[in-house]
Amino acid sequence: MPPPPGIWSVPAWTGRNLASREDLLAEIGATLARRGMAPLCGLGGTGKTMLAIEYAHRNASAYDTVFLIDGQSPATMDAGFVALAAEMRLPEHEQLDPARAAAAVRNRLGRRGRWLLLFDGVRDPSEVEPYVPSVSHGGHILATSQNPIWRGLTTVTVRGIERGESVAFLLRRTGETDAESADALAEELGDLPLALAQAGAYIEETGRPLAEYLALFRQRPAALLERPVSFPVTVATAWESALAAVFSHQAAAELLSLCSFLPMDQIPRRALSEYDPLALDDAIAMLRLHSLIEVRPHALSVHRLVKIVVRNQLRRDDRRQWMEAARRIVQASGRFLPGTEEEREGRTEPDSG
Repeated sequence: MPPPPGIWSVPAWTGRNLASREDLLAEIGATLARRGMAPLCGLGGTGKTMLAIEYAHRNASAYDTVFLIDGQSPATMDAGFVALAAEMRLPEHEQLDPARAAAAVRNRLGRRGRWLLLFDGVRDPSEVEPYVPSVSHGGHILATSQNPIWRGLTTVTVRGIERGESVAFLLRRTGETDAESADALAEELGDLPLALAQAGAYIEETGRPLAEYLALFRQRPAALLERPVSFPVTVATAWESALAAVFSHQAAAELLSLCSFLPMDQIPRRALSEYDPLALDDAIAMLRLHSLIEVRPHALSVHRLVKIVVRNQLRRDDRRQWMEAARRIVQASGRFLPGTEEEREGRTEPDSG
């Protein structure tokens, strides 16, 4: 007997996200059509969960069962599958045995089509594998994760939004017409959806004009990134677990600390030539697990807001150590920080909050 129609457990969608992401929605659809599973990967705050929710709502008519499962750990996935077993009226949910419930759900879904499971916030892709039903009959699986390493699967990379959409959102949210300040603020925020939404909420709630918020952000960026306003999650808190994991790994912590003081958007690998190549590879691999670094053929990139948050978390002595290390690298590569010595201190020192 097929699952009852109309099983739906996905958060509401207003019908309008911060920005139109038609290209990503099309890529998700194409990936699901080819492989049956599409992990959405990227830095925390890029809007992966909202993108998955939007896809589910837009394509609701294609499915009889749509269910979101907290994918952070086996315990949260067990709870999700027990709840889904109850929705599907499978007797196994009454036995209070998560393993039996998960197996029953997998078996039932694996023999049917027209279902969509969303594993949200996956930390370790290998932990999801035991829960994944067969998609051979037309079922689909979406996952959101900061970890881009999903072996054997094609991932959908989610980054910041286009600059024009960042500006349009800020003007729409604030009701202002100051496009120049909106563009400058979007640049400061690196077009990160969560940061844009957080800034828009702050401006709306405080009545501070865009230009004034921009000036304040340039003075005290870390403090504003930590302020919750009406948001349950801030940019700073969105990265807490990722940064905690990284700072328990010495090589990764050192590389991220150094990168947080380097002014280049693209950090040439040759600028890090004094570091042991194996230790550097280990550090990069650890940072990639949390999308805290992007790797290109000859360069590395760390989002500007990640740099701000990391600098703010370092002790003063450590800040000075890494600032000097970064200065040596910049000078050795033939690039100098602009401005006077005092201005350079202001550029590399974190704000006091």
